[in-house]
Amino acid sequence: MSVDTVRHWDNDRAAAYDKRVREAIPGYDALHVLSCQIVAETTGGKGRALVIGAGTGAECVALADSCPNLSVVGVDPSKEMLDHAESKVKDRDLTGRVRLYPVKVGALPKFEPFDAATLLLVMHFLPDDGAKKTLLEEVAAHLKPGAPLVLADLFGTWSDAWQQQLRAWWRHLQLAAGIPEVEVEKGFRHVDRDIFPLTEARLAELLAETGFGLPEPYFRALCFGGWVARKI
Repeated sequence: MSVDTVRHWDNDRAAAYDKRVREAIPGYDALHVLSCQIVAETTGGKGRALVIGAGTGAECVALADSCPNLSVVGVDPSKEMLDHAESKVKDRDLTGRVRLYPVKVGALPKFEPFDAATLLLVMHFLPDDGAKKTLLEEVAAHLKPGAPLVLADLFGTWSDAWQQQLRAWWRHLQLAAGIPEVEVEKGFRHVDRDIFPLTEARLAELLAETGFGLPEPYFRALCFGGWVARKI
């Protein structure tokens, strides 16, 4: 997945992203497998799915591979990331069913509404100053009534004692994965500066305000969570 601001990426980091994100985020592969399964089950494996934050294309390819009758549209503002995604799509011979757009979802042309959407590890990069709400409104505008939004983010309140414990375990997990300590600390500075986690209660409020039902949890790994909410 990718962040919603191009400045975090250059060509070198885009090329290394797939490896690093699996080392840094607990349960990353399980999250994406589960998310693909939810889309497959809720759509019957057919129709059209929207991937917000397509990044290097792993999610788009996985969805198209697992659902031969599903068409996938991926958006991401980073052209460098999508260049890698395009290569993956071509390598898997999926150009007929996967289309990628180097834009934010708000700039995506109005197609026929989608049957499902994923928003994985994206929204936590936006402050809760109207930006998160705007993103959810833009996603909702592209979905059919009843369509599932599968979303995942870092969540919680850092001042909470348990959240601090989860953060410590997350640090140990990254070190155990072989990430140099200096890089782990750099990553936490990035989290403190650029990540804006929500509580589950606040997430539910934002979803209700933007035309979605209650979020139902389907994934937990330390301070990361995943939910499904349907467009009303």
